[in-house]
Amino acid sequence: MVSPLPQYLFKRGETFFVRYTVPQELVATVGRKEIVRSLKTKNLTDAVYSRDMVLDEIRKTALNGNPMPMTAPPSGDKETTVKEAAHRWLQLADGIRPSTRYRYQRYLGRFINWSGNVGVSELNRELALRFYDHLRQTPSPRTGKLISERTLLSYTNCLASFWKVLDYWSLVDPEAKNPFSGLNRKLPGKRKTVNRPPRVLRPVTRAEAERLLAYIAGADRMKYRREMTVIIRLLWSTGCRLNEVCSLLLSDIEDRGDHIELNIREAKTDAGNRVVMIVDASDMELLRETIRFALITEPLDHRNKGMLFPRLRRGGYDLKANWYVGKALEAARKADPEHDGTWDMHSFRRNAVSALINAGVAKEARNLVIGHSNKDDIGMDVYAKHGDLREIVLVTFRALMEELGGALQVST
Repeated sequence: MVSPLPQYLFKRGETFFVRYTVPQELVATVGRKEIVRSLKTKNLTDAVYSRDMVLDEIRKTALNGNPMPMTAPPSGDKETTVKEAAHRWLQLADGIRPSTRYRYQRYLGRFINWSGNVGVSELNRELALRFYDHLRQTPSPRTGKLISERTLLSYTNCLASFWKVLDYWSLVDPEAKNPFSGLNRKLPGKRKTVNRPPRVLRPVTRAEAERLLAYIAGADRMKYRREMTVIIRLLWSTGCRLNEVCSLLLSDIEDRGDHIELNIREAKTDAGNRVVMIVDASDMELLRETIRFALITEPLDHRNKGMLFPRLRRGGYDLKANWYVGKALEAARKADPEHDGTWDMHSFRRNAVSALINAGVAKEARNLVIGHSNKDDIGMDVYAKHGDLREIVLVTFRALMEELGGALQVST
């Protein structure tokens, strides 16, 4: 007999989630009946450990009357249809090019007409496969020809993204897998495509990173020039993911004098929630200056209150802080005439991992500072996981900076 899970917990696949039922009197304000959050762990002990903190955060948001990002369309007693949800999504979604928005409207419109505008609860794998088969066999209303494999992939990407929004709005079963994911890999008789060599992205070099900084420093009219400069310096020195840096709160930062600690909370996985340290003197001074600027800067909206980068505009269906500044960084990266397409912003993280390996840092310490799992080491993964490991983290970041050759420098 399977033991029941502790209150508020459920599993989707092997991962634990929290499900919070919004009080009836707040449903209209919050915009949903349930709030679901991933605990980003497959370990029950860790899930129970994180549950109360996540629930407290959810309750504060709901009870303060702050609407959740991109709230779902109110449905009352009537189930939300695909048409209603799609209209709401495209109406609220920002950061989408007009051409992409128009294309998504066409794709979703075709699905709505074909399905008869079903309720969102009726979306499932069988329906998705039948629609995919319909697309493959039915000429396009616009061209009169069968659509290409590329267009088929574009359809499935659109519908898979739509499902993610429905899941975020808690309009579909949180334990159900995305029915539109990987449709092009599931049908027999599909023509084999030409095997192309995989795109291999490499670590960024110091020269490339400093050229990127120089370009930003010289772009006087760039909206996020100050933020982008700090972000790039932090990515280089810590190996963090972009959203981890952009989501930092002032309360996440502790100045210890000879180093500054950053408490990463918005990681993709449980192992990613960690402490990273700034040990270079010039990086520390830049961060202190950024903190002083944040304290006197008016936040762009209430969600940015207390953030290290309060001017960042949020975007995407979950309103992440890295949405628009990430696009600006990508544009700046591609502006480099020497850019060959073999590195991206995640290459700063690749560079940090490579540097730690070259410095001879033990795998356990490397995983600890980068935010990778040490699940094959019970001592690190279980017994020492919630202990104070700051000393080894500090030593590891000092080794990282030595291997990197210090902080990035740029002449302005």
